[in-house]
Amino acid sequence: MRPTLTAVIYRSKTLDAPVELAYGVETLRSAQKRFQDRMVLRPLINLDAYQWAAVVDWIDVEFELGRPSQHWHLNDRIERLTGRKEYPEALDVGPGGTATRYRLRVQEPDFCVLRRVLADLEEEYDFASPAIVVGIEVSIDAYPKDPGEEARALLYGVLVRHFFPTTTVLTRGRTWPRFVPGLVKPADYVVSRNQADPRLDIIARMTPSFDRSPTYTSTFYIGEKDDPFAMWRIQNKVVDKQNKAAGTHEELAEEDKRVRIEVALGPDGCRVAGIAEFNRISELSFTKLQKGFFQFRLPTFATYSPTSTRSSSKPIHAVKQRIEETRKHRFLNAGVLGLQIREDARRDHAKLQRDYFLSWHKAHGSKMPKKNRVGVGPYGTHIDYKQMSRVIERALAGLQRKVRREMEG
Repeated sequence: MRPTLTAVIYRSKTLDAPVELAYGVETLRSAQKRFQDRMVLRPLINLDAYQWAAVVDWIDVEFELGRPSQHWHLNDRIERLTGRKEYPEALDVGPGGTATRYRLRVQEPDFCVLRRVLADLEEEYDFASPAIVVGIEVSIDAYPKDPGEEARALLYGVLVRHFFPTTTVLTRGRTWPRFVPGLVKPADYVVSRNQADPRLDIIARMTPSFDRSPTYTSTFYIGEKDDPFAMWRIQNKVVDKQNKAAGTHEELAEEDKRVRIEVALGPDGCRVAGIAEFNRISELSFTKLQKGFFQFRLPTFATYSPTSTRSSSKPIHAVKQRIEETRKHRFLNAGVLGLQIREDARRDHAKLQRDYFLSWHKAHGSKMPKKNRVGVGPYGTHIDYKQMSRVIERALAGLQRKVRREMEG
């Protein structure tokens, strides 16, 4: 395998300080028909050159008291145990500002402490039902073992190009892959949209020249904030304790700077992940979050050889090659999600043209060509990025052990 393609990753909208991410090409060997005569692009990066760790950034727990209380009474009890204010949110405020249903968000939770807090509240007020988890943010951090901006930029470029969550995020404009700050707007779509005109929208989704690649100082988003299912972020994390309203932050030391991918699960996402009662969270297999929320894929591309030496076959061969070159261009700009967006647009284009082609074939006494019935699988022609899957799995396994220790402590 040797590098044959390069993705250029810029630092900012002024397009300075570029970093080049090289890709090697190798022949794909698979017995599956949909992978025959295809090659795979693999990023030339050593994932073992990074230290990987998974953490819980915050957790939302809802509970119902056996008798109403004002939120500040709860906070006083919490503060005595934790030494910090957590501000439980009342969900059913009644007379005198009292409530029975509360949601408590805890940042960077120590599960042992949180378990004691909930046990204390339950002892004082009784719980009408067990406390349940309705939201959680899980992050995976990658620290370069040899700290430096280029190492972080390369990995950021890999993550945004190979991350492939559920395609339900491609159904609504506000969930569309985007990055902030953008090159043109405060937030730019990675693949352009024109929702005012379906035909122009299809053209935009199929044409790589309209794409905008995320800069490695931007934050890459997939999904919508406070989505009941999930929202993802990928970022080159160089500051901490950021308060946008106050305009303050803490600059991280070079060895603490890292690339981060995080998923914030809402109530629906928690149910899908099997997260329910808080007291049973030690039974959760965090590694199972990988399948639904931390998937990474490698793209494959068709290789074509002329079926004969006849000159009539050469134009067809050239068109097929051109299509694959366009797909490569799209991938280098917008990653595997961009390729999926292009495939979806191709199907939408076929639907728009179907009536025209039916009429044409009817007028000429012919029939529509049969569809290719070769199965495409849940990820189309992408394959598992096994090296990335292994480091993600190890990080989530480490988090699983940590949570179990704390819940049992």
